[in-house]
Amino acid sequence: MHTRRIHAWAPALYITTLLPVAALLPANALLAQEPYAALAEAAQWEFLDKWCTECHNLDDYSGGLDMTSLGVGNVPADAGVWEKAIRKLNAGMMPPPGQPKPSGEESTEFVAWLESYLDEAGTKHPHITRPAIHRLNRKEYVNAVRDLLAVEIEPEQILPEDDTSEGFDNIADALQVSPAFIDQYVAAARVVMEMAIGDRTAAVGGTNYLPPETLPTRAEGGGSQQFHMEGMPLGTRGGMLVEHWFPTDGEYSVNIGDFTLHAWMYNIEFENRFILTVDGEKVYETILGGDADRIALDKDQGPPMDDINGRVKDIRFTTTAGPHKVAATFVRRTFAESDDNLQHFIPGALQDRILAIPSMEIRGPFNASGDIAMTPSRQKIFSCYPQDSSQEAACAEKIITEFATRAYRRDLTEEDMVPLQAFYAAGNEKGGFEEGIRQALTRALASPYFLYRAELVPVDVAPGSVYELSSLDLASRLSFFLWSSVPDEELLDLAFSGQLRQPEVLDAQVERMLADPKSSALASSFIYQWLDLDKLKEISPDPVLFPYAAQAGDLRPDFIKEIELFTDSVFRDDASILRLLDADYSFLNERLALHYGITDVKGLRYRRVPLADERRYGLLGKGAVLMVTAYPNRTSPVLRGAWVLERLIGSPPPAPPPNVEDLAENESGQPATTVRERLEKHRENPTCNACHAIMDPLGFALENFDATGRWRDVDRFAGTPIDASGVLPNGAAIDSPQDLRAALLERPDLFARSFTEKLLTYGLGLALSPYDMPTVRSIVREAAADDYRFSTLVKGIVRNPVFRMSVAPDAATAIAVPETASL
Repeated sequence: MHTRRIHAWAPALYITTLLPVAALLPANALLAQEPYAALAEAAQWEFLDKWCTECHNLDDYSGGLDMTSLGVGNVPADAGVWEKAIRKLNAGMMPPPGQPKPSGEESTEFVAWLESYLDEAGTKHPHITRPAIHRLNRKEYVNAVRDLLAVEIEPEQILPEDDTSEGFDNIADALQVSPAFIDQYVAAARVVMEMAIGDRTAAVGGTNYLPPETLPTRAEGGGSQQFHMEGMPLGTRGGMLVEHWFPTDGEYSVNIGDFTLHAWMYNIEFENRFILTVDGEKVYETILGGDADRIALDKDQGPPMDDINGRVKDIRFTTTAGPHKVAATFVRRTFAESDDNLQHFIPGALQDRILAIPSMEIRGPFNASGDIAMTPSRQKIFSCYPQDSSQEAACAEKIITEFATRAYRRDLTEEDMVPLQAFYAAGNEKGGFEEGIRQALTRALASPYFLYRAELVPVDVAPGSVYELSSLDLASRLSFFLWSSVPDEELLDLAFSGQLRQPEVLDAQVERMLADPKSSALASSFIYQWLDLDKLKEISPDPVLFPYAAQAGDLRPDFIKEIELFTDSVFRDDASILRLLDADYSFLNERLALHYGITDVKGLRYRRVPLADERRYGLLGKGAVLMVTAYPNRTSPVLRGAWVLERLIGSPPPAPPPNVEDLAENESGQPATTVRERLEKHRENPTCNACHAIMDPLGFALENFDATGRWRDVDRFAGTPIDASGVLPNGAAIDSPQDLRAALLERPDLFARSFTEKLLTYGLGLALSPYDMPTVRSIVREAAADDYRFSTLVKGIVRNPVFRMSVAPDAATAIAVPETASL
């Protein structure tokens, strides 16, 4: 016996009633009572029988699915099947290409009926889940340390790498912990607190810095130190700029790595003016090369390399404790210092035409004074400072309480204070007041109450019951969602007072937090992961095939910066998220602009640039997207089409079947063929065509962009004009990025759903299930009335029960405190 829901149709709304059909009336009587509702439902089930069950039945079992066993009354219970069907139908992926298809109106009506059915059930029973205990990931830890202590750290150097799930590195279930992991976080806490408080008794030590890995070496055909670098003094080129943390006031030294003899073959006749600056102030200058060095070489005295390299060794200067920017660079002689562009490009050949800083070591302190300046970190920590020993205990308690309250993101208990006070006492006995504070705050940073976001369950809530988050837990969810960091004082104060739960207060806080510069984490973390830009690390364009990209240097950092600034501008302007698809501007510097064929942007500074070329509008014209969806040696319409389906439409294609051959590559001695020609041959296999007929037209619309994101009109292999034409599942012809963009904007709800689904996943730190899709659709529907404005989507998420509520576990979950006795 099936249970049927009878639907009465109204524009954009189905009114539903649960009725066990067989137990009530025969079909003819039912039709007599509710003729339109029954006919509407019958028509939808007829759609299923006509277009789906021929393949999805018990015998054929296509896709591992038998739709003949599904009943209309069980639609909500079978949400996993129906939500997948909705995605496939929305993307035109079913019925498969080559098979008869329903009209667009029929498909739209069936999808609307399914969504209404599922959404009504979701409204009555929201899918509230409880995330696992949530460890801070690298980015959250770094941001929290920055906001608590004004300390900037390089996470790769002291923290283990995070696992990912659902494409994000903040999913609670993926953030696993091991004993070795805890040891690394304890060690990180020590490093952070040494940087924050300083070390009056610091011994002489050294830190060696190398040029960033993202900048290519000269051997790679790049020009990483040929141009002015951001943050360097004007009129300079190349060099290295580092922010070094000095443990105490005193004297320090800089040693520059040795220049090679090969470099001097091209530079000894010129005067290369080297300068060293600290926080922009010049502390040293010398001349490398020029007449004196050339004459010494001409007199058969051998290359004066020891003398030359010795001029950039043991450069002494004094500075205060804390972070300072140290720069080693050269005064620019001319805009034609290097003759690289006049030389024949040979990939892998050594082409050191100008001097470049190979490395920089900072050593010290020498003759330390024992004093420590009042750094920004010490200002945050020492809200009081004892004048004598009688004031130490009260001041220490104040400092520890204030810090731990913010770090733990809640009120402290006596139990919380016991280990912190014990560590303070041990440190004070060993090295005085500051050492006691250092030990106590290190203990706080190593505590699970800082490292984990464990939401507290009210004592009167029964296991398995849904409850509203406390104001403090809501503050943490909100802060880690929008800032990837701990709540600030204003947010915590509102939580402590209980006002944060008030709708108008919560909305105001969302607006304030989105306007804060810390919300740039949404662009640098959420967008970066949603667009799958981490794969750029694995892609380095072939320098033989794309010499213009290799000679320009590594464009990947520029591509990523462009995406971050572009998406952040859409969020910060509180524009419609549809502007991510069609915005007519971007953020470029000279190097990236030239790669795009724009010649009126000068310098390394990124600035907002209006785009005259519609092909570059929105995400589809961004180099990061185009490179991450290509191979190092060629474009890939398949990768680009699959990326559009998954990231922008929210309907990922199925994984390729096993034992499918890769696309054939052009072989030496054989006539070159285009990617299109090779794909057409690949699609001769009906199994392959089922997916490729959907993906390939989307990807071919972007085929004029090469693997580096540069526009081209001719295929460099075959020498023929690029053919970007294709036909979408609905029969529409497209042959350009503009056509693809227009097709996406014809169904803005699909893009908005895909974006919102990923934003909700990121905001909750939790993998969504099919039962969460009614929530996603409800948020998108509300935002549609406001043109999908970004803040409206965020508020829709934050107001929703799935964000503000949780489920009590069946049993209390204990948090084990890591061993910290060795601190």
